[in-house]
Amino acid sequence: MTKRFIALLLPLFLFSCGKETFQSKPQLKIKSVSGSVVPIGSDLQIRMRLTDKEGDFVDTIWVKKSTTRCAQSNFVDSFLYRIPVETPRTTNFDGEVLITFSYAIELQPRCNRNDTATFSFWMKDAKGNKSDTAKTQSIIILR
Repeated sequence: MTKRFIALLLPLFLFSCGKETFQSKPQLKIKSVSGSVVPIGSDLQIRMRLTDKEGDFVDTIWVKKSTTRCAQSNFVDSFLYRIPVETPRTTNFDGEVLITFSYAIELQPRCNRNDTATFSFWMKDAKGNKSDTAKTQSIIILR
């Protein structure tokens, strides 16, 4: 597999009226998916919101691809998706993560037919707190 990266686009610091509550365990929430159908040769982008009360999240985001029609396409991986080390780890961290999956590497069905997949994401912080799992809706991947 080719090395991929996670781009932390903009750390956003919320200074709202105290309504925003951050948890000690990191939180990942899916904000958007580039499409519910991935044409042949196209990439898939998933944007997520990352929050962490202490800002002690580690650089690794785990991802699991689960398919319904082609078990050879499934994977669980952690070494491909890293938050850059230069990302500031601040109290009440609130930022956006963009993950791009390459059709040729991670998406293309390994069977000779279209497939449907979901992607699940989770991470830990320095104290071992594990986030809840953020999961996409079903995505059709054309072959």
